[in-house]
Amino acid sequence: MKAKRYYTINIPVGTFWKVYLPLGLFFCVVGVFLAIFVVDRVVMPNLVGVGRDEVMVPDLQGLTYDQARDRLLEQGLMVEIRSREFHDEIASGMLITQSPEVGKEVKRGRRVSVTLSRGKEIAVIPEVKGLSEHHARKELRRGGFTIGRVIRTYSESQPADHVIDADPAGGTTISRSMNVDLRVSRGSRPTHSEVPNLVGQSLAEAREVVEQRGLEVGRVSYQNSPSLVPGTVVSQSVSPGTEVPFESAVDLVVSVIE
Repeated sequence: MKAKRYYTINIPVGTFWKVYLPLGLFFCVVGVFLAIFVVDRVVMPNLVGVGRDEVMVPDLQGLTYDQARDRLLEQGLMVEIRSREFHDEIASGMLITQSPEVGKEVKRGRRVSVTLSRGKEIAVIPEVKGLSEHHARKELRRGGFTIGRVIRTYSESQPADHVIDADPAGGTTISRSMNVDLRVSRGSRPTHSEVPNLVGQSLAEAREVVEQRGLEVGRVSYQNSPSLVPGTVVSQSVSPGTEVPFESAVDLVVSVIE
């Protein structure tokens, strides 16, 4: 039987301390950092699901607000209108910009802000004279205009709740940043007024109510009524609810204590 041979490696002490030991420590440190990187970036995300709640922001260019909202909901995102601006090339109601930008990864539930176009700033006011107020409002809003004051007045030319005219008038070219005021008919001016119930009111209150109705207080007579506060209307010459011409007189009987 052959005897076993043993081999030894002789490393000079100086070389070991100056070369091999520093190299060994270096590779150990690199290995530790590499292991930490792999665990942090690869192993742990797969174990705990990090990044699974992140989605990519879709491209909303060329969409309306409703279309953009539906597309974002499909990704688990929300939408909010940041502003509305005039744009010469993008039609009214279409998106101009979005934030965050396309392709950015965000968490589900994040709100995406959008800027919507109001269309071209300069436009012609549609003709709304003679339309119902509801129809006129729809036409103006469809044209991108904002409705300002609505003044209601009597008119012999237009039925109630129909537009008498607009200011500026239909056919005028203006900036959409300007408001369009409407004058709306209350119908024909009435010629008669309904007599109110004045019994139980003080004489002063009765006069005020009668004048508000376009009527007048006629002759005032007095009746001894110990059970009533002096100056209370006891009766009236025209029954409540009766239609009478404007400026008609209503006689009153008022209580006194003799």
